[in-house]
Amino acid sequence: MGKLFFFSDQIIESSGNQRLDNILLDGLDVTNAKIGYIPSTEDRERTYFNKKVQYYRDYGIQDIMFFDLYSDFDSSKIDELLNCDIIHLSAGNPIEFRNAIKHRNMDKVLYDYFNQGGTLAGVSGGAVQLGKSIKLFQMFIGNSEEELEGLQLVEFEFLPHYNRWNDEYKNDVHTYAKTTGTTVYAANDGDGIIVEDAKIQMIGDIVVING
Repeated sequence: MGKLFFFSDQIIESSGNQRLDNILLDGLDVTNAKIGYIPSTEDRERTYFNKKVQYYRDYGIQDIMFFDLYSDFDSSKIDELLNCDIIHLSAGNPIEFRNAIKHRNMDKVLYDYFNQGGTLAGVSGGAVQLGKSIKLFQMFIGNSEEELEGLQLVEFEFLPHYNRWNDEYKNDVHTYAKTTGTTVYAANDGDGIIVEDAKIQMIGDIVVING
C-alpha cells in the first residue's frame, strides 16, 4: 500500500501545512517528480489548477499534469496519471467531486494506484474522498437521498475546517458518530493526518470523534 495525506487546507504560509508538505515530498527528487492534479469541479480556464501549479513550483516541482473528470476527460491519460509520484485531489465540493469520480469510473483506478504503493494527497473536499463516505456533507446540506460512499481507503471519515464549523453542526457530527459507530478525524485549517501501513500520524490539533 501507499501513503495518504489528508490536508484540511493547503496554504504555503502555514507552518502546519509546510510540515505536511515536507513529509509528502520527502525522498522525492523534486526536479524529476511528477504530480497528477485532479480537479474537484469544472476548471476550463485552469484557474484553480494554475494556483496549485505555482504552489508546487515553490517547492521545485515543475511537472504537473491536469487530469480532468469533466468536459476534458480523456481516459487515454490514465496510464500517465498512474505513473505520477503523487496524485493530488483538489479542494472543492466533496459531493460534486464524488459524483464525478463515480461517473468516470475512477474508483478502481485510484484504489489500485494506492494499493500498488502510490501516494494520494487530498485537500479539504479532496481529502474527504479518501475516507469511508461523504455523509457528513450530505448532512450539512440536508441531502440524504443518496448514500455516497468514499473511496474507502481508510476506516474513518475526514472532516476538514473543524475550526470553521458552528457548534450546531459540530454537535450533529458527534451525534452522527455516536449513532452510526463511525470514527471521524476532524482537522483545523493548517492541520492534517498521514496514513501509511495502517498507522495514523496526526499533524497539529486533530479531534477524534467516535461512538
